[in-house]
Amino acid sequence: MSEKLKGLTMQERKILADKWRDGQSAVEIAVELGRSPAAIYTELKRGDTGELDANKRPKYDPERGQEVYQVNMRNKGRRKAAVEEAREG
Repeated sequence: MSEKLKGLTMQERKILADKWRDGQSAVEIAVELGRSPAAIYTELKRGDTGELDANKRPKYDPERGQEVYQVNMRNKGRRKAAVEEAREG
């Protein structure tokens, strides 16, 4: 278990978006991508647009997922006040 955790690549996010839009379950997608279901569910929340897709499930946008991931990585380890100060300035 010494394998380092890493986020999804943009290509994996696009595959996730296509398969999610086609109605596949998060568990099926996780198996195909070689990721844990928890990682897929986390990514689906990260890229949530606030709308529902044709399957009546939350719509996923891979570009939004990538953007949120990058912001989170940039702010990783920073205190809340420092993050708020950076947004203001």
